[in-house]
Amino acid sequence: MKDRTLVYMTFRTDCIALRTVSRSRKSPHRFYILRSRLKELEHIPYMIAHDIESFAVLRRDTYAETIEIELTWLSGDGYAVSGYKETVILPYSQLVAYLDKSASEDVPVVWKTLSIDNSHKQPQLIFKSMKNLHAAITNNAIRRKLVRSLRDEFHWPQSEQIEFYDDFLPYSFTFKEYRGGKAVMTGGLILHNQENISKSHYSIHT
Repeated sequence: MKDRTLVYMTFRTDCIALRTVSRSRKSPHRFYILRSRLKELEHIPYMIAHDIESFAVLRRDTYAETIEIELTWLSGDGYAVSGYKETVILPYSQLVAYLDKSASEDVPVVWKTLSIDNSHKQPQLIFKSMKNLHAAITNNAIRRKLVRSLRDEFHWPQSEQIEFYDDFLPYSFTFKEYRGGKAVMTGGLILHNQENISKSHYSIHT
């Protein structure tokens, strides 16, 4: 429990303000999400919200009855941007209850809760196509970058399985994320800056 993130959500008439506190850091600012955007999750599996430089991917898991909020906290000085990423998982039914309750209140409603700990659960990574995988693992430099990306970028405890397929770009892949036996998101794991392998890097596109 000591490693779980404390989440503060303040529900206002038009928006929700979110802050996080973990053992290592506090979020650099409040992240504001319009109430209407959160309501969209009743009909779609995920959505992306932006606030200043930061952004968040919100995924509703109807199978686990949770909402996963993948936050990328960014700040800049006008010349450079830096930050970090964190993920919190909350019970979706309680979030909806606070949304409904706050809609009829004249003052903001505050919800303080600990993120659900699903760190022991990791999705199964399956490669359905082998051409680009074989090319990547036979190149020592690219193999290290791929292994590091697969290890660090797919900490999605609500996912059951992620299937990878060859992309048209060398050493790159498309993927499908599965939850509850259904594909809920597609994306790409792309190797950028291939003209200079020493400076190349993988990144996820959704």
